[in-house]
Amino acid sequence: MVTLDDVAARAGVSRMTASNALRGKTIVRPETASRVLAAAKELGYHPNIAARQLSSGRTHIIGLTVADFDLIFPAALAAAISDQAQARGYQVIVQQTRFSHDFERRMLSSATSQICDGTIICWPSMASAEMESFARTHPLVLLDGFGLEGRCDCVFTPCIDGMAAASRHLVANGCRRVLLLGGHYLPPERFEGATTSEQRRIRGAAEGLRTAGMPYRAADVYPCDWTRDAGYQRMRAILDERQDFDGVCCLNDPIAIGALKALTDAGIRVPQDVAVTGFDGVEDGRYLSPGLTSVSVDTQEVAGTCLDLLIDRIEQRADGHADDGTAPPRTIALRYRLESRGSGERL
Repeated sequence: MVTLDDVAARAGVSRMTASNALRGKTIVRPETASRVLAAAKELGYHPNIAARQLSSGRTHIIGLTVADFDLIFPAALAAAISDQAQARGYQVIVQQTRFSHDFERRMLSSATSQICDGTIICWPSMASAEMESFARTHPLVLLDGFGLEGRCDCVFTPCIDGMAAASRHLVANGCRRVLLLGGHYLPPERFEGATTSEQRRIRGAAEGLRTAGMPYRAADVYPCDWTRDAGYQRMRAILDERQDFDGVCCLNDPIAIGALKALTDAGIRVPQDVAVTGFDGVEDGRYLSPGLTSVSVDTQEVAGTCLDLLIDRIEQRADGHADDGTAPPRTIALRYRLESRGSGERL
């Protein structure tokens, strides 16, 4: 059986340095850490989780919940978090919530969460007070934990700014009547109270249209599930009723992929007749014809940012700092870029 001493000897470092490198501690120089990780991989070393827990009170296991594995972006994000966590010496237990309050509540009180050093929850739907209470005793990072800014460690995708860029892009490319696909109409007087990804993306698209001099109308907003089939079926129904639009701003990429296929199946040219944009920048969008123009959010950056916050919080508690959970919560806004791949460029 390969031991930590074997890894240290192969890498030419002390046992403590090897241990710190495998735990992802920043006190180890990057080149030394790389040498230790390479030695561990060559030897097939696997940490003894039980022994590590007994000696440190930690398991080096992270809990991760995502809304739905059927969606492309959450699945890619879970893979990125798992890969990056493994490189930092952590294993990941992944579960999906299906946007269920009850599932989230059971997950927080389960034996699984108790063996995890910390938890990342993506797109939480449970009451904020319960999340805040959990964060006081357990390292926790929320992705798009709207309403919990300043109360828990949070990372936010650019729902408003990204969608505003997408709708402005359509107008800049000659669109004069843009449909918003994937959410319910949100009156402008309720924009400030937008508390979900759907509402914030609708707000962003609406604000982008208005700043570009185009109207935001309830008649141009169509809700549907955030799946390819839902986007396809909704667009087919829209085409049966009307064809007076020249742009479709979709709230995520799967909706846009479905809508694009429905348009082309109906003989409508994309982007010459109708331009289409999505949100996420998923890899699948590169392989459509035309490629899907999208607001791109880098899953590797999302994964790294969430893990940075969580592991830092775990290390604080392990080192005896802020062990009561009172260290100030942090909030990080992610970047985006608008990737022009063809479907949104009429000019």
